Amino acid sequence: MGKIITFGTLKGGVGKTMLCFNIGGILAQLDRKVLVIDSDLQGNLTNNMGIDRTREDLLTTYDIYRIDGTPPDPEKLVLRAPISQLPQLDMIAGSIFLHKAELNIASVAGREQILSNYLFDHKAFFDQYDYLLIDTNPSMSIINQNAFLASDAILLISDVSMNAIEGAELFIALWEEARHRLRRPNNIKGFIINDFDIRNRLSKDYLEYLKTAPEMEDLRAILLDTIVPRNIKLTESELAALPISLYDLNSKGCDAIASLVDELFAKNIL
Repeated sequence: MGKIITFGTLKGGVGKTMLCFNIGGILAQLDRKVLVIDSDLQGNLTNNMGIDRTREDLLTTYDIYRIDGTPPDPEKLVLRAPISQLPQLDMIAGSIFLHKAELNIASVAGREQILSNYLFDHKAFFDQYDYLLIDTNPSMSIINQNAFLASDAILLISDVSMNAIEGAELFIALWEEARHRLRRPNNIKGFIINDFDIRNRLSKDYLEYLKTAPEMEDLRAILLDTIVPRNIKLTESELAALPISLYDLNSKGCDAIASLVDELFAKNIL
């Protein structure tokens, strides 16, 4: 099975979905076979991929966690090439009913390993993918712990704010506790700065703080060199349901995402 990469943190609105969406798009254009999994009940990644979440026949991530029956065959669960220009990019859609799954599995033995078990039980199917990219919501929920446990690498995302730093630090502390209990080695591999405005003094001060403050040593150790700038084209591409590499190849946002992918390759995270 290919590498499983999950995007996380404990602060919302920092760009997890945007990065998952656009990194998936670039990898697909590089002829890698990619599966993106929407594990956020808000379903923003599903919307970005142009999928109608109101379809009555739509199977979603929620169906993996249903304990009242047999989980669906991945052939029926996976949506093939929802973006026609990217035949290498498939998806498992998200669902608002993930909050019900959280309640239903709370008392189930091995509840944090349901996703890992599903992927293992259908390994012959999922072996076709070079990468599985998982988008999460900002929490340490049981559903998210399933994604983090299954991951080869967790990428923490931050916008330019102290709240985002605190969210990343809290994530590290909570996952440290959970992974020890689950006997999982540390798989937090990167810390990505997003929405950086070079014209803003606050952004510069934020970066200086990250790079020099003694208390930032843990985050500094996993800080990636590539910084994703504030760029309206990235927002527009999500609204257009097209990754930035299809929407505007010449934008600064596309340049940054491409550089980020190069760095992830260079550091053997991808």
